[in-house]
Amino acid sequence: MIVEAPVEVSPPPHRAPDTFPHVAVAIPCGTMVHADFAVSLGSMMHALGEMPMSIVVGKSSIVADARNMGLDFAQKHKADYILFIDSDMTFPRDALLKLLVRNVDIIGATYSRRTAPFHFLGDILPEQPADAPKGLLEMARIPTGFLLVKATVFEQLRRPYFRFRVDEEAGVNIGEDYDFSDRVRGLGFRIWCDPLLSKEIGHIGEQSFKL
Repeated sequence: MIVEAPVEVSPPPHRAPDTFPHVAVAIPCGTMVHADFAVSLGSMMHALGEMPMSIVVGKSSIVADARNMGLDFAQKHKADYILFIDSDMTFPRDALLKLLVRNVDIIGATYSRRTAPFHFLGDILPEQPADAPKGLLEMARIPTGFLLVKATVFEQLRRPYFRFRVDEEAGVNIGEDYDFSDRVRGLGFRIWCDPLLSKEIGHIGEQSFKL
């Protein structure tokens, strides 16, 4: 099930300039989102001024399917970029702008695991390329909890764009985020991560408090 919610972040009569990219925010979730996530999203949308934006919520218990729902919506509405945000994230109001100004095909922020041992998710390339943009890290794999992708990337991928994979040789399941990373890198795309923004991303979890 898809809930379509195009959002105008600035009231009429002013129209966004045609030079602004159209960004579709795709949120995979079940039947609800965290309150802190909603506050972060509202704050970010308000900060974007007249940039044309759309929001789509992909409702599915299968996260890969939910991401594909959001992507279908973005393609239907001819978005230039898709920003995938998980509903258990918190982020600063300028997070999207920090990624957009880089003008690369795939860029995102990583974030901490929610269980010990705590560390950033994803795999950084062991040796960083000499042509890496200042302040960015090239990734072998990146989680998709806060990931901006140009729509043109998906023109070179086969459906389903997001899927789970089984590595029978290693005996492990590969999530839809790392499978996506492997496939786009196999097509020659590079994945970038903003490490400073990553330090501002929160990953909402649960904790049991006892006295």
